[in-house]
Amino acid sequence: MDETAQLSSQYNYSPSVVSRLIEYYGYTRAEKIIKELKTPSRIFSIRINTLLTSANHVLRELEQSSISAKIHPDISEAILLEVKGPFPIEAIGKKVIADKFACEAVMQGSDLYSSGIIKLERIKKNDPVVIEDRSGLKVAEGVAVMDSKDIMNRKNGVAVKTTKSIYKVPNLKDSWIYSQGLIYFQSLPAIIASILLEPQQDEFIIDMCAGPGGKTTHTAQLMKNTGKILALDRSKKKIEKLRSHIKRLGIKNVISINLDSRILNKKYPCLKADRIIVDPPCTAIGVRPKLYDNTTEKQIISTSAYQRQFLKIAAKLLKPGGTMIYSTCTLTVEENELNIKYCLEELGLELKDLSKTFGSPGLSRYFSEARKTIRFEPDLHGTPGNFIAALTRP
Repeated sequence: MDETAQLSSQYNYSPSVVSRLIEYYGYTRAEKIIKELKTPSRIFSIRINTLLTSANHVLRELEQSSISAKIHPDISEAILLEVKGPFPIEAIGKKVIADKFACEAVMQGSDLYSSGIIKLERIKKNDPVVIEDRSGLKVAEGVAVMDSKDIMNRKNGVAVKTTKSIYKVPNLKDSWIYSQGLIYFQSLPAIIASILLEPQQDEFIIDMCAGPGGKTTHTAQLMKNTGKILALDRSKKKIEKLRSHIKRLGIKNVISINLDSRILNKKYPCLKADRIIVDPPCTAIGVRPKLYDNTTEKQIISTSAYQRQFLKIAAKLLKPGGTMIYSTCTLTVEENELNIKYCLEELGLELKDLSKTFGSPGLSRYFSEARKTIRFEPDLHGTPGNFIAALTRP
């Protein structure tokens, strides 16, 4: 069995993903990265909404709730929280098998909803259960909230209350600091992407794939609610989430539109932006925890081509001297470095040098200027796998 087949079989990651990680990092590091991706980030971060509060105020509130936290040493609006675990999960009680996405949430302490259940044994309300994925990995212990018949007849609602999970992430979704808009759940690389955009007060900024609103709302607070942000997304559901966050966070300078931004220049031919955020749909290989990954070669190639459609329009909308941030939560060079090479060679853009800011330099063997981009690597930085590049129109 060759190296790709060995890791693919052992960790249930597709050969297309495994072969690329081995190509980029070598066999030993590829295995380390996959192991990291199968677990939550070692660093759980929240972004402080500086329009309404300060990091020190939120830190005091967390300490009063006995939650261990600290302010990021270089990012004043980011607070880091401790992720505890891994804890052993006992095979106590009836078995409930959940889908991939449900298990990835439950293994961090979330309750299990009916919609995430694939199969279960006959259980009664208050029965102890063990939650597993399709491969038999035990992710949590819990207590049934209803009978199995009721669970399978309902599409929504909590089916199992989690009592013990492999990892424990502080639950702040039900806290007053969340409901009052003082915090937003966001990974460090996503926070850093908006900072590297360097938005200024009173500018006009476009977020081309804005839902559910992390970078849009962060950019708004960096602009101190001045200027204007045009936030677009083709997904109605994501735009609804964005609008909900805008209201919760007290954002005043965002216009949100349910629109595919690839037709933006045709719909508004005179539109020009000081800065643009391009965070397009990607294969999401860097998202964690990811218990297994079935990404195919075809998906990687087609997604890269899809992303270039957004980049092409963004290049037309960007003012001379303006800045574009390109960001993904994946690890393939096709979606990252090679898309930036396309921007330089085909779209007339230039790269800003981010190499001395955060993360690691991009993979320059695919083209020399890639060293000016940033990769967040799970085994080195304890974060999801991410890529960021800053481009400008000369």
